[in-house]
Amino acid sequence: MSQADKPVAAFVLSLAAGVLLLVGGVVAMSWSYYPGWSGWGGMMMPMMMWWMPWMWWIPAIIGIASGAVIIIGALAIYSDPKLAQAWGAVILVFSLVGLLGFGGFIIGSLLGIVGGIIALTWKTPAEKG
Repeated sequence: MSQADKPVAAFVLSLAAGVLLLVGGVVAMSWSYYPGWSGWGGMMMPMMMWWMPWMWWIPAIIGIASGAVIIIGALAIYSDPKLAQAWGAVILVFSLVGLLGFGGFIIGSLLGIVGGIIALTWKTPAEKG
């Protein structure tokens, strides 16, 4: 199967989206370990905001999980183009879910949405002509 018979644009955009979401989740996770990086080390931090660094865990886990699923979907699209529509739907859904986890610096989710739509609309060469 040649490269023209594969949804390369959907693969590249989705792979970039997955990597950005994964990196965004890791960055958010590092903020939870080092709360001083986030600027919460002020006068009231010890008394009132001790719980605040733990709030970063939820979006970080969402970002890491969404990024991993999108990377798997991108690799699946490239390895088996017949399933591009199904994996495109998965990529689209997890790109939207990834917005809850910082969205891979927002651009990651946007790339995933575009890549998922391209994968959904992609047709195999046999369907085209």
